[in-house]
Amino acid sequence: MLERTAVLLVLAALVSLAVVSVRAWNRRRVQRLLATANVAPFWQSLGEAPDGRPTLVTFSTPSCAACRSAQAPAVRAVEAQLGAAEVRVIRVDAARRPEIARAFGVQTVPSTVVLAGAGRVVAVNQGFAAARRLVEQLRLT
Repeated sequence: MLERTAVLLVLAALVSLAVVSVRAWNRRRVQRLLATANVAPFWQSLGEAPDGRPTLVTFSTPSCAACRSAQAPAVRAVEAQLGAAEVRVIRVDAARRPEIARAFGVQTVPSTVVLAGAGRVVAVNQGFAAARRLVEQLRLT
C-alpha cells in the first residue's frame, strides 16, 4: 500500500512539473510575440496591412465547438460595441491556414490576437476570451 502511494505521489509530482514547464514555456513564447518590433511577418502571413485601427485576429476551426458557441458571439459583441470604425476583425480558419496560426504562435483554438493600429502585437489570448476582456485589450492600443 505504501509503495502504491509513493508511486502515485511521484506521478503527481511529474505531471505537476510538466504542467508548470509547459505554462512557463508558453508564457515566454507570448512575451517574445509581444516584444517583437518587426510586425511585417505577421501582416504578410495575414495578407493584409495595418490600417490605423486596432485589429482583432480570431483563430478557429470548423470542428471547434467553443469557437462557435462562445468566442464567435463574444467577437460579434465586440464588433457591435466598438463598431467597424473603431476595430478591424480578421477571422482565420487555423485548419485551412496553419501558416498564419504558426506565425502568431497559436497552439489552440479559440485564440485571439490583438494588434495595435500600427500593427504590433498587444495581447494574445490562448483559449476563450470574453468580450469585456477583448474590448479592454483593444482600448489599450
